[in-house]
Parts: sequence; structure tokens; C-alpha cells
Amino acid sequence: MICLRQKKMKLVRPITHIYRLLLQAFIFVIILAGCSKHTYKTVYPALHDNRYDAEFPYANCSQQLETILKSVKKVTCYTNYRTYVFGTNSNITLNDLNIGQVKDKAEASIYTNEATSGTAVIIQSTDKQMLLLTCAHIVDLPDTLISYSEYGDLQNQFIHSISLKVKQQIVIKDVPENNRFSILCSDRKKDIAILGRTFSVPAATPIPPPFDYPFGDSDHLEWGSFVYLAGYPVGQLMITKGIVSKAPDKTSNFLTDASFNEGLSGGIVLAIKDGVPNFELVGISRSVSARNEYFLKPEKDIHEFNYNPSIPYSGPLYVNQKKDINYGVSFVIPINHIKQFILDNHKDLASKGFDIIPVINNN
Repeated sequence: MICLRQKKMKLVRPITHIYRLLLQAFIFVIILAGCSKHTYKTVYPALHDNRYDAEFPYANCSQQLETILKSVKKVTCYTNYRTYVFGTNSNITLNDLNIGQVKDKAEASIYTNEATSGTAVIIQSTDKQMLLLTCAHIVDLPDTLISYSEYGDLQNQFIHSISLKVKQQIVIKDVPENNRFSILCSDRKKDIAILGRTFSVPAATPIPPPFDYPFGDSDHLEWGSFVYLAGYPVGQLMITKGIVSKAPDKTSNFLTDASFNEGLSGGIVLAIKDGVPNFELVGISRSVSARNEYFLKPEKDIHEFNYNPSIPYSGPLYVNQKKDINYGVSFVIPINHIKQFILDNHKDLASKGFDIIPVINNN
């Protein structure tokens, strides 16, 4: 009998041990669930420091970004110039431009077209009015362009050609009456401009929403702060990411290592404070480090005429300029500069019928 009992107990012990392990696991899960918030704060302590995050977002934020992108628009500026070309023996100097007979001394007169494109963000929109923020260099092209002859010297710089602005048209993609926007205020040195228009009648098509997140504080950005950049590089709506390198002082633009292509100028730069979806606008993209290269081009571009490479070209040649981009070095206009620009120009905007104070007050 004793032997039988010992064998029976050997069979029961493993089953009892399994039940004990399951009970312990169940109790552990309950305890873990009860302190999940504490664990969350422990794993992500930087999310509660009231500083801009330096790490990649911990959660999916695609829905919020999709909503933000609805206020980001492509802007294109078409500018027509009339160019007067002078001969090498004309010896026209800058002082001669005050003389009314300069145009008569030109050997040729031609019309040229300039098209610049970039990105703008809607900062205010109603069924009657719309305001957009962008970079000045996209839309505020110079009224006069002067090129000098290579035959001049330090005392006498002779003009080779002079171009005078004749007409300009600003077009905003996917916006009602998109070709009637104008520059309301601009600062070429700060490279900031505000575009706007008043609709002739309440728009029949839906008005795109304005940017609905706070304007941040670019002075609080730190080395390594994580940012999103969004805009229209090469005409396509895209979003990318980068990290911040601080400017040497608060009056300068800051840098990011984000990829930059032509068309991203004016695009939004978003930082995250204490985790998504706490986005803040900390600036707009301005430019990229690059150097200019010059090359000869035929009279018509390749999309206008199909050249045969086996036949020597004998038509007129023109000097064209190409930018060699240094990718990974992008300049950003800080949001604090933009807020000061808005404060400096709000009275002028009010005189034109645009009340931008709500934009300032909401931020």
C-alpha cells in the first residue's frame, strides 16, 4: 500500500505545479495592467518633459499628418520680363540707366519668362478670404535684373543686358480662383511673404482648411530635435524627416539634415512636444547649400524640340545655370522670425482688408 501511494503522488505533483505556474502568470498580468501607465512613463520619460522630442515618434501619426498636409499647397509664380541687350561697344553703365534713351541704344529686345515654384501653407481661410505663408524668393522676384559685360573693369562696369518686369501671376494649386493671389507683404532679406486674396463670391468648391496646430518656439529647439518637413519638391507632395542643428545665435536660420530638392522652399517644418500628436510649427524650409554651375544650351529646351545628337547643332547658344546641391544641409526660417514678421505687418494687412490677429492670438 505504501508503494502504491508513493507512485500516485508522483503522478499528481506535476499537474499541481502547472496550475501554480498558470496562477502566478495570471497574477503578474493583472499587476502589469494595473501599473501600465507608470511603466509607460518609465520607458518614455522624455515624453513628459515639455521639450521638443529628439526621438522618432513612438506611435503612428499618419492620420494627423494627412490632415496637416491638406493645408500645404504648391505655389507657382510666372514672371514675364522684357530684356534689352547692348553691344560690346555700347559702354552703358549703371549711371546711364537714368537716361531715357537707354532703350534706344539696345541692339535687341526680347521677352523672357521665369517660372519659380515652391510651397505655401494656409494660415487662415474662410469662404471669403485666404492667407498663405511662403518664402519671398518664390513669389517676390526683382523688378529689374542686370547682367554686366566681361569687358568692364573695376571703375567702369558696362551693362550687357537689363530685364524689366512686365507681368507676374501667382497660382496656388487646388484652391478656388487659384490664379488671382497677390503678395500682401514681403521681406526679401528675411525671405518671408504672405499671399492672399478675397474671393469675388463665396467659393462653390470646398475651401482647404488652414494649418490647425500651434506655432511653436524655435528658440527651444535643441541639438538633435526631431522634425518633419513637408512640401512639393519637384512638384510632388512629399514628407520627409530630419534632425536639427542649432544656429549660432537666435537671429539665424537653423539647419536640418533632411533631403531638400527644388520646390520644398516654403514647406512646413514640424516638431513634436511630449509625443504625437502634439505637433508644432517651428519654421518653414528656405534653401539648401549648393553651388552654381554654368553650361551652354540650345535655343529651345529638350521638351520643346527633339534634337538629333548625331547632327552638329548650329543654332544660337545660351548660357544656362544649374545648381549642384549639397544634400543634407538644409536651411530653415525659424517660426519666431515669422511671428515677428506677422506682428510687424498686421496693421498693413488690416488696411488691405485682412485680419491676421486671430492667427496670432490662436498661437
